[in-house]
Amino acid sequence: MTGPDPIRDEDLIAFHSGTLGKEAHDALSARIAADPDARATLAEWDRQDAALAALYGPVAKEPLPEQLRATLDAAAPPPRRPPARLLAAAFALLAIGATAGWFAAGVMRSPAAPAFAIADDALRAHVTYVAEIAHPVEVAADQADHLVQWLSKRLGRDIKAPDFAAEGFLLMGGRLLPGAESPAALFMYEDDTGRRLTLYALPEGGAENSAFQFLSSGETQGFYWHDAGLSYAVIGDLDRARLRTIALAAYDQLI
Repeated sequence: MTGPDPIRDEDLIAFHSGTLGKEAHDALSARIAADPDARATLAEWDRQDAALAALYGPVAKEPLPEQLRATLDAAAPPPRRPPARLLAAAFALLAIGATAGWFAAGVMRSPAAPAFAIADDALRAHVTYVAEIAHPVEVAADQADHLVQWLSKRLGRDIKAPDFAAEGFLLMGGRLLPGAESPAALFMYEDDTGRRLTLYALPEGGAENSAFQFLSSGETQGFYWHDAGLSYAVIGDLDRARLRTIALAAYDQLI
């Protein structure tokens, strides 16, 4: 005697997305209740949805950039033009897909995406300078006071070099970098195994504060945020949880 047929993936997708009618939904719900594998699959999809919402939910709430709206309006025939809410949803999906691969291909600069541009600059600076053997920094840590004063003067804002000794990373020094509209500062740290991480600071990104945003490119990961008119990014080849701890330590010391 054979058991019931396994539930098809397309049926689970329809159930998960809420596109089934009431009768079909109730019938499939009863089958799912008796199928541990189906319940596990749905639970994993719920977990993934929650993770995506936490990371990219704010994108869906942002208004469409005027340039993109104009392009869509010009391309869509008037009788079949989708409602604005569908355009916003499509833009949010495009943003999610773009975020996964934008570091490898580069990101288009536009006034609508300053945070992406800042994060990209921070990642590029990290990758460029952590590989340096002879000149990883412009001013070494033994001149830390001079370094901080010099960078603060060039950025026009008081900045600090956070202390990450509790996380096993000591300041190596720092350097001045060009930004889109103003100079940027880069502080570099190293642990006793030779692993390095960087803190990038730039007086751009708007006056509004923001929550941490995650970025990654291969093994390199980080968090970036805006606070009191400054943009920051902590980047390293570390696991996400440890980088978040270091980013929180930076945030606590930089406020």
